[in-house]
Amino acid sequence: MSDMERDNRINIKFAFIREFFILFILLAAFSGFHMWIYQSLEHSKLFETNPQYGINLLMVFVFLTTALITASIGVFRYRTWTLPIKKLGRAAREIAKGNLSIRVSSMRRDGKKDMVEVLFDDFNSMTEELEYINNNLQNLVNEKTEKVVKLQNAILTTMSNLVEFRDDITGGHIERTKNGVKILLDEMKKRGVLNEIINNWDINFLLQSAQLHDIGKIGISDQILKKPGSLTEDEFNEMKKHTIIGYNIIERIERNSGESELLNYAKIFALNHHEKWDGTGYPNGLKGNNIPLEGRIMAIIDVYDALVSERPYKIAYPHEEAITIIKESKNTQFDPVLTDIFIDINKKFISIM
Repeated sequence: MSDMERDNRINIKFAFIREFFILFILLAAFSGFHMWIYQSLEHSKLFETNPQYGINLLMVFVFLTTALITASIGVFRYRTWTLPIKKLGRAAREIAKGNLSIRVSSMRRDGKKDMVEVLFDDFNSMTEELEYINNNLQNLVNEKTEKVVKLQNAILTTMSNLVEFRDDITGGHIERTKNGVKILLDEMKKRGVLNEIINNWDINFLLQSAQLHDIGKIGISDQILKKPGSLTEDEFNEMKKHTIIGYNIIERIERNSGESELLNYAKIFALNHHEKWDGTGYPNGLKGNNIPLEGRIMAIIDVYDALVSERPYKIAYPHEEAITIIKESKNTQFDPVLTDIFIDINKKFISIM
């Protein structure tokens, strides 16, 4: 028994005793006064001949009457208020424990609706609604999440397409590199390579964010971006800035939106996909494992897609020739472990073209 229930029982007992004594005193006074008037009017000699007997008889009558009335009041109060409140209290505790199937049963057999029965009906309607919401909550959450993910993907795809609309020579590059990253990641997980890092990633977010790796090209002029021939040194230095521009764009979106996980992946892809294993890449000249893994993965996929795609300044290399070039760049441009995995499964990348 809880402390609250124990206190309630003590309070009920004291209330019963208090009511009994108050009613007893009132009835005794009323009965004594009534008996005095009766004797005065009827000239009864009851109390004169045997006063002790008369007083005892009066007290027994008053006691029994008081007990009957007090008990009746207690029963009425118990059935009308105490019992309904207890039933509601037990039901509420069950709801707090997660049992939303609990219902409060009717206290009347005649089917009539008094104030308590209406209260019970309202309580049962509330629990039914709670049970329905709880049972469908996951569906509602999944539906809302699906809508948010679709909107998120649409925004990312639209932003990525902005680059391709301007740099129309690389049409489809963003979608192909996203698919290529997935193929390489799946094989790494299968082999248990760098799982201590990959297992901490949200792969769905990672793949979505991969679409933004070239978003910084929005800030590069059309004269450079669409130039049909090779770039001069100054033009190439300008082109290199797309990594930093992309990083800054995504960071600004992150700051304004409050989104962090998804855009954090995107920042890493945008800034690091042109870094090289030997430290000769850009923009920061990172070397070896200092290059974030996301950047090392995208570096291989990005170059492969560039090699097998036709550009105004070059023809599309055959798949086998592109694989040879990537293999020769192992330990210089690309992570050797990732390069070996890429070479082993190179046939899978033909499907993304």
